Amino acid sequence: MTHTHPPGETIGMRVRTVSDTLLTGLQRRLARGVDRHLPALLSRNTPPDSPALWLALDLTGLHEAAESGLNEQAYKQAATAVTAAAQIWARTDVPHARTSAQQPTTLGAVLARVARSRTSAEDDLARALRTHTLDEVTARLRPLIGQARPLGVSLDYGLLAADLDAWQFPGGPHRTGQRWAHAYTKAKALANRTASSPTADRKAPPA
Repeated sequence: MTHTHPPGETIGMRVRTVSDTLLTGLQRRLARGVDRHLPALLSRNTPPDSPALWLALDLTGLHEAAESGLNEQAYKQAATAVTAAAQIWARTDVPHARTSAQQPTTLGAVLARVARSRTSAEDDLARALRTHTLDEVTARLRPLIGQARPLGVSLDYGLLAADLDAWQFPGGPHRTGQRWAHAYTKAKALANRTASSPTADRKAPPA
């Protein structure tokens, strides 16, 4: 089936919100010992476009992006993106947290942290950016994101889900890759500036 042109930001925002709500709620329930079967279900080698997974995750909230609900193709892309992001979450054990100015958890910021401890991570990111299908890019991203686990950082899987939704449109890999490259280099430059700046606790010179 031929894809239509990308919709407005409304669907992308809904994808992010649904993913954020899903994983925030699931992390809270897991902390109470509830719904432990879901991470195991998401860790199986099941394609993210599996309707059985969509039902298990209850992705009905995606239809709130449109007054009359999403059409079949738009829902398929959005549900696949949310599920793919949730599968990466389950398989890497890197927790979800919304990004903020105080705690940037975008993909670019997280991978910049990884690259500081493993220089070959940038080459791995470049390989991911040369992929064209959703399956290819998620397969490349999983081990990269997994390397963030020992660093104790979180990732905004809501933003990642929105990007994976955009990835599925014509020209999506190129535009999304540009966005990831921009975020990565910006985070890397900020980290370099921070590392080279004077320490905050340096004593002021005498008056």
